[in-house]
Amino acid sequence: MPVFSLFGEGFESALLTCSLILLIPGAAVGLTAGGKSAIPAMSAFWVGVLGLSWLRFSDRGGGFSNLVIAAGLLVAVVALVVPVIARADRAAPGATLAGLVAGGAAAELWRPCVGEHFGGLLNSLPERGLSGLWLMAVYLVGTLSPLIVVGALQQLAPESWRSRIDPIGAAVGGLLLGALALATALGLHEALVSQLFLWSVDNV
Repeated sequence: MPVFSLFGEGFESALLTCSLILLIPGAAVGLTAGGKSAIPAMSAFWVGVLGLSWLRFSDRGGGFSNLVIAAGLLVAVVALVVPVIARADRAAPGATLAGLVAGGAAAELWRPCVGEHFGGLLNSLPERGLSGLWLMAVYLVGTLSPLIVVGALQQLAPESWRSRIDPIGAAVGGLLLGALALATALGLHEALVSQLFLWSVDNV
């Protein structure tokens, strides 16, 4: 399977609304983690998405209930927001763990836009071993590439700005993750994910 084509499909999917169910929580994790914790937290988010997506689409695991997914998102919110409220160091491992949990939860909600190469990967994923995990990773690098911009902007912001920007980012990110957790617990996310997918199909 052409690796570059798979990456290209992932990058194209980042421009479609079906990927917002991954990109918005990922950006929220980065905003809430803030500062030096943003990149480790978003990297952990990517790992969480990769691991749960691979388990789910290869029929090796996943399939958690709405309440479990919502609980995971809430755990991530608490782990990210409490240090902000306490004015503690957000470079602690808690931000990385929160990113991992949030990534896994987002992967459970994800309904991907399927192109030719990614569709072929999904069909063969149950029979593939670690090669399937590697190819899924390549696709997700493309899909989650906008998060690199979020992390880069946070790192490039002048230190004098961060004291003002970080609390706002933490509030916005926490609200987004909390809203997604509530919507998932109430079962409202299903209509949202379906609508995002339909908009993507209309734009292809």
